[in-house]
Amino acid sequence: MLLLAKQVIQVTIVDDSKGEKCDAHCGLDWSSPQVIALAGQRIKDRFGDKIKLDYLDLAEPITNHHALELNQIARQGNLPLPLLVINGQPRISGQFDIRLLLDAIDAELEINKEG
Repeated sequence: MLLLAKQVIQVTIVDDSKGEKCDAHCGLDWSSPQVIALAGQRIKDRFGDKIKLDYLDLAEPITNHHALELNQIARQGNLPLPLLVINGQPRISGQFDIRLLLDAIDAELEINKEG
Protein backbone atom coordinates (compact mmCIF):
# COMPACT_ATOMS: atom_id res chain seq x y z
CA MET A 1 0.00 0.00 0.00
CA LEU A 2 1.40 3.38 -1.04
CA LEU A 3 1.14 6.25 1.37
CA LEU A 4 0.41 9.52 -0.35
CA ALA A 5 2.75 12.27 0.72
CA LYS A 6 0.99 15.32 2.04
CA GLN A 7 1.30 18.00 -0.63
CA VAL A 8 2.87 21.17 0.68
CA ILE A 9 2.02 24.44 -1.03
CA GLN A 10 4.93 26.87 -1.27
CA VAL A 11 3.91 30.49 -0.67
CA THR A 12 6.53 33.19 -1.13
CA ILE A 13 6.20 36.92 -0.61
CA VAL A 14 8.70 38.72 -2.82
CA ASP A 15 9.47 42.30 -1.84
CA ASP A 16 12.26 44.86 -1.81
CA SER A 17 12.80 46.29 1.67
CA LYS A 18 14.78 49.18 0.17
CA GLY A 19 12.26 49.87 -2.58
CA GLU A 20 9.93 52.83 -2.80
CA LYS A 21 7.11 52.66 -0.27
CA CYS A 22 3.68 54.23 -0.39
CA ASP A 23 3.70 57.63 1.36
CA ALA A 24 0.24 56.99 2.78
CA HIS A 25 1.45 53.79 4.52
CA CYS A 26 -0.84 51.68 2.36
CA GLY A 27 -0.55 47.94 2.65
CA LEU A 28 1.53 45.86 5.02
CA ASP A 29 5.27 46.11 5.46
CA TRP A 30 6.11 42.54 4.47
CA SER A 31 9.78 43.13 5.36
CA SER A 32 8.75 43.30 9.02
CA PRO A 33 9.46 40.03 10.88
CA GLN A 34 6.34 40.66 12.99
CA VAL A 35 4.11 40.85 9.88
CA ILE A 36 5.60 37.65 8.43
CA ALA A 37 5.20 35.90 11.80
CA LEU A 38 1.55 37.02 12.03
CA ALA A 39 0.88 35.84 8.46
CA GLY A 40 2.57 32.53 9.22
CA GLN A 41 0.45 32.05 12.33
CA ARG A 42 -2.78 32.88 10.49
CA ILE A 43 -1.82 30.41 7.73
CA LYS A 44 -1.03 27.70 10.29
CA ASP A 45 -4.29 28.35 12.19
CA ARG A 46 -6.35 28.08 9.01
CA PHE A 47 -4.52 25.46 6.95
CA GLY A 48 -2.29 23.54 9.35
CA ASP A 49 1.07 22.37 8.07
CA LYS A 50 0.10 22.16 4.36
CA ILE A 51 1.50 25.61 3.60
CA LYS A 52 5.13 26.76 3.71
CA LEU A 53 5.56 30.55 3.86
CA ASP A 54 8.78 32.28 2.86
CA TYR A 55 9.79 35.90 2.46
CA LEU A 56 12.28 36.93 -0.23
CA ASP A 57 13.83 40.37 0.05
CA LEU A 58 15.22 41.43 -3.34
CA ALA A 59 17.39 44.01 -1.55
CA GLU A 60 19.46 41.14 -0.13
CA PRO A 61 21.97 39.07 -2.15
CA ILE A 62 20.31 36.16 -3.93
CA THR A 63 21.62 32.93 -2.47
CA ASN A 64 19.75 30.11 -4.23
CA HIS A 65 18.22 29.06 -7.53
CA HIS A 66 14.62 29.42 -6.32
CA ALA A 67 15.24 33.02 -5.24
CA LEU A 68 16.87 33.77 -8.61
CA GLU A 69 13.81 32.41 -10.44
CA LEU A 70 11.44 34.52 -8.34
CA ASN A 71 13.58 37.60 -8.91
CA GLN A 72 13.40 36.99 -12.68
CA ILE A 73 9.62 36.54 -12.57
CA ALA A 74 9.21 39.87 -10.78
CA ARG A 75 11.67 41.80 -12.94
CA GLN A 76 10.80 40.35 -16.37
CA GLY A 77 7.10 40.75 -15.79
CA ASN A 78 7.70 44.29 -14.50
CA LEU A 79 5.38 43.33 -11.65
CA PRO A 80 4.83 45.79 -8.81
CA LEU A 81 6.05 44.59 -5.44
CA PRO A 82 5.17 43.04 -3.12
CA LEU A 83 4.49 39.93 -5.18
CA LEU A 84 2.66 36.88 -3.89
CA VAL A 85 3.92 33.69 -5.52
CA ILE A 86 2.21 30.35 -4.92
CA ASN A 87 3.92 27.20 -6.17
CA GLY A 88 6.10 29.29 -8.47
CA GLN A 89 3.22 31.23 -10.06
CA PRO A 90 2.59 34.94 -9.43
CA ARG A 91 -0.88 35.34 -7.87
CA ILE A 92 -1.05 38.93 -6.52
CA SER A 93 1.15 41.80 -7.62
CA GLY A 94 1.07 45.04 -5.68
CA GLN A 95 -0.22 45.77 -2.20
CA PHE A 96 -2.12 42.98 -0.45
CA ASP A 97 -2.99 42.12 3.12
CA ILE A 98 -3.21 38.89 5.10
CA ARG A 99 -6.87 38.39 4.15
CA LEU A 100 -6.01 38.45 0.44
CA LEU A 101 -3.06 36.14 1.10
CA LEU A 102 -5.37 33.62 2.80
CA ASP A 103 -7.95 33.94 0.00
CA ALA A 104 -5.27 33.22 -2.62
CA ILE A 105 -4.16 30.12 -0.69
CA ASP A 106 -7.80 28.99 -0.46
CA ALA A 107 -8.15 29.37 -4.23
CA GLU A 108 -4.94 27.39 -4.81
CA LEU A 109 -6.17 24.58 -2.57
CA GLU A 110 -9.45 24.46 -4.51
CA ILE A 111 -7.61 24.33 -7.83
CA ASN A 112 -5.35 21.53 -6.57
CA LYS A 113 -8.35 19.60 -5.22
CA GLU A 114 -10.03 19.65 -8.63
CA GLY A 115 -6.82 18.84 -10.54
